[in-house]
Amino acid sequence: MRIVTYERSGRTNTGAQALRLEGVKTLKVLEQGEVVSERALTADEARRLGPLIEEAGRGPVPVMMLPQAGGPDGLAVSLAFEDEETPRVRLAAERLPARGAGPAYDTLLAELDAMLTAELHARAPRHAHVVWPHELRDQE
Repeated sequence: MRIVTYERSGRTNTGAQALRLEGVKTLKVLEQGEVVSERALTADEARRLGPLIEEAGRGPVPVMMLPQAGGPDGLAVSLAFEDEETPRVRLAAERLPARGAGPAYDTLLAELDAMLTAELHARAPRHAHVVWPHELRDQE
């Protein structure tokens, strides 16, 4: 059973948010490293993600693009296979879904990002667009 983890973090997020797929069967959503929800993948999700994960796992490891420190809108996105030493993909992105790792990876990143966003919104919809007071001070 191969475990794939997609993680995004940055100042514009509420903290590190991740999606972990275990064997294209189980989906776990993590915030700050803690599992906040877990469910079985639907047949449609498994059918969409299975070939993308297989293709990404077989392909050559792309050159990692390290996130740049900087602007308040910057994000770091990574895609890791549990049995490998380093993440397959690590990108800096101004907006989601992240692009620039190659066609197979970009498609997988877009699918995983959409799933993570949907899961987080389903869990706490009223927090989807919250701006905290300390974020306002950062922008002034």
